[in-house]
Amino acid sequence: MPDFMQRRRLARILDRTAQQLGRQQVPEKGWIATMRLALGMSAEQLAVRKGVSRNAIYQAERSEKEGSVSLKQMESLAAAMGGTFVYAIVPDAPIEQLKYRQAMRRARDMAAQEPGFATWTSDDQQDWIDDAAAQQLHDMPTDFWNNDEG
Repeated sequence: MPDFMQRRRLARILDRTAQQLGRQQVPEKGWIATMRLALGMSAEQLAVRKGVSRNAIYQAERSEKEGSVSLKQMESLAAAMGGTFVYAIVPDAPIEQLKYRQAMRRARDMAAQEPGFATWTSDDQQDWIDDAAAQQLHDMPTDFWNNDEG
């Protein structure tokens, strides 16, 4: 498990990548067909460049739309068309925000187990939850992401 500084560096990489890429929509025809058609390249021409059959190109385009194309195949087809295949997992929100949300979920779950919690004032309840979340973020227990909703 990476230490705190490594996690911060990795988080910055992911946050910057998410900012740069934004929310990219996959073109209706998929990336392979869209690039090929934008270039004015037939499936036959791409097949010759890649050293495969025309049907293999059509199958790759279908596989991409179905979500079963391999990363290696995408990389190879992109290169054959003069492009670069980019693969990334980007967070839906900044990493620190995702961690904070999880810490708050955990703190609320812990609060439900705290004896008498329901009888406390709302300010005391919120303070306890905030403190518990802060402790979770500080400690990052090994089960921090267990039983997460996603």
